[in-house]
Amino acid sequence: MSKEQEYIPRRAMSIHAHPDDQEFTVAGTLARWARHGCEIVSVIITSGDAGCNDPSRGAEFKAELARRRQAEQQAANALLGIQETVFLHYPDGELEASLALRKELTRQIRAHKPDVVITGDPERIFYGSDYINHPDHRAAARAACDAVFPSAGTRLIFADLLF
Repeated sequence: MSKEQEYIPRRAMSIHAHPDDQEFTVAGTLARWARHGCEIVSVIITSGDAGCNDPSRGAEFKAELARRRQAEQQAANALLGIQETVFLHYPDGELEASLALRKELTRQIRAHKPDVVITGDPERIFYGSDYINHPDHRAAARAACDAVFPSAGTRLIFADLLF
């Protein structure tokens, strides 16, 4: 595709389960779009506060880890040119594609009105023979897809969210 034909949305939304998920998947695309003037909102569903297996760290470390992961995500988004980051603070490792999550994502989509929503693949479990897709990733992607359609575009689904 030539540069003149390259698609650059006016507004985009990236929805992922954890801080750092978009950096492992779509950061290059988001950075390119941002450089070409796309307004991007990053929605991070969990706090990433379960991402430590250090036996010297107890449950009290979760709050510190969540703050650290949030700061890292904000710094990464600034480097990528992302204008806004929304943290939903769901518990890490316990995410479900619930009606409440779909409603919150619908709220974000209706408020920001992105032309494009980027998320993971809700169906993919295995990537090759050495990686199993985290259940939080699948739940986030399922809820995001369901929020895009039918929820965000169907006015009377979550009518209390009409803007």
